[in-house]
Amino acid sequence: MSKLSKDMVTLARQSGGSFKTVADRMKMADRIAAQLLAMNIQIRQARNIKPKHVVMYKDQRLAQGISKRTIQNEITTIRTILATCGKTIMAQSDSISNKTLGIGGASRSGTKQAISDTTFSAAVQYAMKEHAGVACSGQLILATALDCK
Repeated sequence: MSKLSKDMVTLARQSGGSFKTVADRMKMADRIAAQLLAMNIQIRQARNIKPKHVVMYKDQRLAQGISKRTIQNEITTIRTILATCGKTIMAQSDSISNKTLGIGGASRSGTKQAISDTTFSAAVQYAMKEHAGVACSGQLILATALDCK
């Protein structure tokens, strides 16, 4: 783990939030630091990140085919880390905003879909053969929690 990675992960941890938010931010911070190192950006501390580094990072991730929404989340992590290390003016500047970076307006709608009725019925029929309790609990869940049409 590089010095930049250690510094960014520590700052991500100190940024606060729920356990899941902090854990995800720490993973992203490590990934961002590794990517910056792979791009030959030779900095050792997060406070040395400049707007041009953020732009280069964004361009590299777009070239890799990463979705705009994922890049938005990563840039938000960078802004949070910058704010935590005391660079609040840069973190809030328009030079690294999503709109300025050209990644604004990405869809926030999820990509997951509910299981179809036929697939669910087939799974329940299979579960009835193997374990009736599992099948009954599946039907109960469908009848109570998922019936929100």
